[in-house]
Amino acid sequence: MIIFLFLQIEWQAVNKPYSESLQELIIYYTIPTYDLQFVAEDSNFYTHYESQLKVYARDGRQVTGDYWETRRLKDSLDIHDSVKIVIPKTSKYFDLRIVDLNAGELLTVTEKIIPINYLANISWSIRNDTLNISFTILNQAGEIDSVYSSIEKIADSKAVHIGTYDDSLSFYVKELSNDTYTLKFMLFSIGEKIDELEIPITISRSFLLDDPSWLLKVDQLVYIATPSEMSQLKSAERTQRDSLWHAFWKEYDPTPHTAYNEKEVDYFSRIEYCEKNFSFGDRGWRSDRAKIYVKYGSPDEIHARPYETGSLPYLIWFYYRINRKFIFVDEHGFGEYMLVNPQGSTI
Repeated sequence: MIIFLFLQIEWQAVNKPYSESLQELIIYYTIPTYDLQFVAEDSNFYTHYESQLKVYARDGRQVTGDYWETRRLKDSLDIHDSVKIVIPKTSKYFDLRIVDLNAGELLTVTEKIIPINYLANISWSIRNDTLNISFTILNQAGEIDSVYSSIEKIADSKAVHIGTYDDSLSFYVKELSNDTYTLKFMLFSIGEKIDELEIPITISRSFLLDDPSWLLKVDQLVYIATPSEMSQLKSAERTQRDSLWHAFWKEYDPTPHTAYNEKEVDYFSRIEYCEKNFSFGDRGWRSDRAKIYVKYGSPDEIHARPYETGSLPYLIWFYYRINRKFIFVDEHGFGEYMLVNPQGSTI
């Protein structure tokens, strides 16, 4: 799975020791501004969202939970937030739900809780092509002597000392595309495995640094860029991508003196809409409907005729503001609507 278009909500759970019977669960998350609905109040724009966290025992019984409401002024591209709760060490899994109170659900995730035995405070970050993992070794009694870790076919091992201390490891993950992987820890004592952990790791570089994501984003410029512009972007070195991308979109920026490019955001919002709504039997953002939607936005009116014996399903999109209509026909009856009047017709 390649992370599509804008960044999705990224999250990671960190488990910290608290007491003999309790541990602390902290979930850090980032919400892209594009995912939120902002409401104007006194010439400013605000978002209002709620984070809900429920923790369950092995038998499905809820053992604790809480919720937090947050109101934020629109002042950055991403919102960084976290929730924290103290839970019994016997807890088995959690449900995290984030809801935009102006628009609806943003994220729902269910994940196992990592037990704290010999490792705690496991967290990660990625910089360019290096995945950095940090953790705390809990080896006061000297029960373990080594730890083996792996992600896909990349692996490393290191000796473990007696005591409680912070440690880290790094993986060079250039060959791993943006996706969710499983990081495995195995802990050994005199060659015998005594504990094992599996942790979901989301590799989410900027699309500028992930080759498949970069090529996808450039392909999606097909409705606005010239072939030569797309060729130049596709062949750009990683170090050139950022400057070339911003130079391309600067030409379309209605407010060039701000960091927020409304045209770029609107363009990819339309691409995302097409992928979500025109993919059932059709080709998503590559479909004929996408060619028109990306250029003109939502039609003012739609006439639709479903499948009937002896006739083909069709759609007619009316754009009264430009005095045009576009006709799409599902020639094979599988949901792929072909545009039969590429230039449109006068209404």
